[in-house]
Amino acid sequence: MFLFSDYNRPGPGILPDAPRERGLKRIWEMLSRDYIRFWLAGILNVLTMLPYLFFAGYAYATHSLLIAVIGGAVGGMIAAPCFYGLADTLLRSLRDEAGFWWNRYSRVLKKNWKSLILPGIVFGIIGAIQIFVLLHLQFTDGGIGIFLCQILSMMIFLSIFLWALAQQALMELKFTALLLNSFLLSFHYFGKSLAASAFAAGYLLLMAVLFPGSIFLLITAGLWLGLLCCFQIIYPQIDEVFQIEKKINEKTVRKAVNKG
Repeated sequence: MFLFSDYNRPGPGILPDAPRERGLKRIWEMLSRDYIRFWLAGILNVLTMLPYLFFAGYAYATHSLLIAVIGGAVGGMIAAPCFYGLADTLLRSLRDEAGFWWNRYSRVLKKNWKSLILPGIVFGIIGAIQIFVLLHLQFTDGGIGIFLCQILSMMIFLSIFLWALAQQALMELKFTALLLNSFLLSFHYFGKSLAASAFAAGYLLLMAVLFPGSIFLLITAGLWLGLLCCFQIIYPQIDEVFQIEKKINEKTVRKAVNKG
């Protein structure tokens, strides 16, 4: 039954028409209401990430950039649909949209999986190369300058990835438009982009540093907790630019009028 709960069901002590909280209060509100849906979407996301992580580890062990590129492409294609499904789940909760989780999750994946192939390959390859280079910095004598350049490169990549993932789940865009929008939004809202990418990097670093102890965190919170916090930072700007909720409300009103 928990698969089909209503998104709009308020958490304990939350009035249905109450204004949206901010910060940690908002995170707690969504967790108390939608944790099971987050967890289910997160577990599917983690499972489909395993091939990507395997290839990344194998590329590091063999010091093969070619394996990193191939593994990034293949692993990215496999992981992309469930990344999309997770983003869709989190963003629906952020805008308090009512609906049955599994029904929506399976429907959007069935509808959009073909459009996720190219983003999965591109972001998968770039991410794999970033990981490969970072892990091999210890074998170079480039010094602190090379390390800082790599960190900056990864922060820019994470920023563009987060904007792209949110847009992909909210709108139907061609991949070129998706990349261009993500690039422009990253630099237009530089402060928000920096905060979101820094939080994402810190969350991933925590997972890596605590491993294998972080397996418990991966099972209970997966990547969805970090992604939820990142989306809370950048979603207001996406909604402001593209008028997401206004368009959804207008569409809902038109449907109600047509039915009437």
